[in-house]
Amino acid sequence: MDRKCLKLLALAAAVMTAAVGCRPDDEEDDRLYMSGSLNFDFPSYAVVGQVVESYVSGITTPSGSDLEYFWVSSDIDLGDDDLDTLMGQAITVTLPDEPGEYSITAYARSISGEYYSSTKTATVQVITTDAGSVGGWMPGTGEFVDGRDGSTYQYRQYGSLEWFTQNLRYDGAADGTVLGRPYDGSEGIDDIFGRLYSWNDATGGVSGSGLGGGPQGACPEGWSVPTVEDWEDLALAASGTELDFLGHWEGLGETLSAPITLNSSAMWPYSPDNLHTNTLGWNAFPTGNSRDHYGEYENIAVYGMWWASTENPDGTVPYRFIYYNTDTFDNYYTDKDSYGVSVRCVRPAVSQEQQ
Repeated sequence: MDRKCLKLLALAAAVMTAAVGCRPDDEEDDRLYMSGSLNFDFPSYAVVGQVVESYVSGITTPSGSDLEYFWVSSDIDLGDDDLDTLMGQAITVTLPDEPGEYSITAYARSISGEYYSSTKTATVQVITTDAGSVGGWMPGTGEFVDGRDGSTYQYRQYGSLEWFTQNLRYDGAADGTVLGRPYDGSEGIDDIFGRLYSWNDATGGVSGSGLGGGPQGACPEGWSVPTVEDWEDLALAASGTELDFLGHWEGLGETLSAPITLNSSAMWPYSPDNLHTNTLGWNAFPTGNSRDHYGEYENIAVYGMWWASTENPDGTVPYRFIYYNTDTFDNYYTDKDSYGVSVRCVRPAVSQEQQ
């Protein structure tokens, strides 16, 4: 019997043990349900070979003295001895070296057998950091190397400006600070998705206005965080019509979003209302957002969101977003510090000789 089959049998045995506990077969099943719900952090996306630490908790009844925890996975080794079951609340695992979808389940079990067990399963999409492994995006017409960290970005000209056609991923290290976070805090995936930034991190707390008049903020030298006017210039170039920043921009969510695939699976959920044609090569990814000062992450594979650097009169700040189920490229607003979205950098278009 091969190792995979042995692991699956061990997994089945662990699940059965958790389900029945130590109660004799002929005893009436009068067990109670646990109060609370299991919770643990595990990244939605991660890079091959990434080390992940997690801690499961959340059960309030029974008390800790009647609880034991264990972890089970049929496709992630949970220890140095190729374990597929590991006891304890805390876990440190190294994700597989092969891209693909993997899962892990945490169990809380009643030692006395007086309660039904509780479980939670998390799934992680393991990817490589090679942009060539990502399908559905379009290379730019030019490349720019960020001298701060050596990152290479694709860009294209739209209207009066050149735009990054990838999300910014600068982490601030070259300046002795920390800027933005990768989704779920999963270091490495920002090579593909870019980082999420609060408006203050993105802009340095500086509002911009006018065409090409945004602050440099987290962008490389010579580039800036797009203003409201910069976004309107993109809309004009993409649609052929002057569009107000506060409009819904019908059709542009489909035109500017890319049919991204990871491990040959589509990242955007299917919707007949947004086919992600990416006809202009802007390469919008559904990279989600953060909340609570990078304390919570949500909406990956559902929304893509990008800052405008122009502060509203009431002190809020705007961003544009694409939702998988509509063809619009809409706008909304939020606070400057707790919410995090993506950044595209822009600069005035220059001739080929000047590049």
